[in-house]
Amino acid sequence: MHVLNDHAYCCVMGVGVCESGEPKVADAAACADWHKTRFEIRDHDAKRLGLPFFLSEFGACLTEGPCTTEIKQVADMSDKILAGWAYWQFKFFEDLTTSAGTGSEGFYNKDGTLQDWKVKALARSYLMATQGVPTLNAFDTETAGLIANWTLDANVDAPTVLYLNSEYWYPNGYTYTVSVDGTDAPTTAYTVDATDKQRLAIQFTEPSYDQKTVSVTVTAKQ
Repeated sequence: MHVLNDHAYCCVMGVGVCESGEPKVADAAACADWHKTRFEIRDHDAKRLGLPFFLSEFGACLTEGPCTTEIKQVADMSDKILAGWAYWQFKFFEDLTTSAGTGSEGFYNKDGTLQDWKVKALARSYLMATQGVPTLNAFDTETAGLIANWTLDANVDAPTVLYLNSEYWYPNGYTYTVSVDGTDAPTTAYTVDATDKQRLAIQFTEPSYDQKTVSVTVTAKQ
């Protein structure tokens, strides 16, 4: 299998953008425009080539303000084109290829404590698997709300699985609604498994909904 792979760093937008090793907060708007243009081009390239697109590296950031902004911008654009991604990096291993020097671009501080703010920024809600073809994955980092759509394939004998991080985004739990082509779906048409606090699995058992658009809206409890 082939995929179209790319890396995304606002640092390459121009000289001086990353003098400290990561994008400055003051350049956030320009970075957002840069990411939007790059992702739109790569999405077009992938469709032209008939390949899935995967972002295999981004982030490599150090401090909370610039880092959460960079992560959000890249992940939001990935959501818009339904692209998978991988953050750089998990843990510092004396890597010599980056501009961080001895700084930690990973999840841990030098004393071994976890950078919770970075993990939260990356632990976004998303469609892990779909009973059909995904068409929308939109996560709101302000409210923890998620809207996920897919075109149902009733021949798939497996559930759609949504990842919902209870520690960082839903500490008080969540509510959800399920609709088909804009109308609330009867609970007799699907089964739900929420025994895993981090995952919500929904499987449609009603064949008449085949090729229709299923939409799940998740809302964090306050």
